[in-house]
Amino acid sequence: MSAGHNRDVAARPIADPVGEVKLDELARRLRSLTEGDIAVIDAIAIGAPAIPVLRGLLFERDPAGIFEPRRRAVHALIVLKATDALKEFVAGWKPAADPVERFGDEVVLGAAARALGTTLNDEFYPVLAAVAGKYPVSEVIEALGYFRRSESIPILLAALADDFSRTAAEQAFRLLGQPAAPALMEVASRCGTNFSGRESQSSIRQRRSALRLMLELGPTRELWERLSDLVQDSDTEIAVLGCRIGLAAAGDTAGRDCACRLVALLPRARWPLNQEIEDCLRDNLAIASEFVDRALSGWIDGSTNEIERARFKRSLRRVKALGSARLDAES
Repeated sequence: MSAGHNRDVAARPIADPVGEVKLDELARRLRSLTEGDIAVIDAIAIGAPAIPVLRGLLFERDPAGIFEPRRRAVHALIVLKATDALKEFVAGWKPAADPVERFGDEVVLGAAARALGTTLNDEFYPVLAAVAGKYPVSEVIEALGYFRRSESIPILLAALADDFSRTAAEQAFRLLGQPAAPALMEVASRCGTNFSGRESQSSIRQRRSALRLMLELGPTRELWERLSDLVQDSDTEIAVLGCRIGLAAAGDTAGRDCACRLVALLPRARWPLNQEIEDCLRDNLAIASEFVDRALSGWIDGSTNEIERARFKRSLRRVKALGSARLDAES
């Protein structure tokens, strides 16, 4: 090989294994609907040099609401432990005015929040709490719940009134456990009214959710004493839940009153609430049998026509048959 040839080779610049061209191509592929998933793997393999590309994609809002490329960026950033970019994104998030764009942005926010929450790094808790307090996006509420901190309770209680974030808030309360019971009890006993003076639907749904959570956490006698008036609540589901708490936590006398009230509520309930009443009466037939028999004999008839009357009687017969079989099996 000639000396001139060697000089030519030495004069050529050494190719940068992760040059601008390659990073630009990575950004293009990350946005691709067909190449995006493979591009995420490549970005992770590239490592730190890919972080600016991923960060830029994360902050790139899309008026069409397309979120998958940005969600891929979240995944790669958390694998690369580039949490500063995710923290900055979550802390500065604001909802878009356009509903289509906002939908996509909320999906990306949720992915970033969940990624930060799974680290359980206390540094991220104030950021998540601040965003969740303003914008109760389901995944943000979920991420807040991972920390199991009592400071989250006011935010989680508000989220119980929201149809979109309620499920995430309920799961967060399950993670908190018994320390959340006093706050749930307070909400369950408080009615929020709207401009017409009636209880708002959001307040009703919030109270229902709080009561169901208290049933899961295990109601106490003290809880029953605070909530005993709910068995007469104007909302049938809340009244049913109050009765269920009474049967679980009250003494025999109060338990009998709750069983009697459940039988009276049965004609007003529709599926799946009527099935819930049947199940509760069946499981407590030792207390409820007297009232089931009296209702079958005509003591109570809340139906308005023959079809509803027949449905009511069928429900009572199912309760008696299944409950009796259960008692026989246990004896």
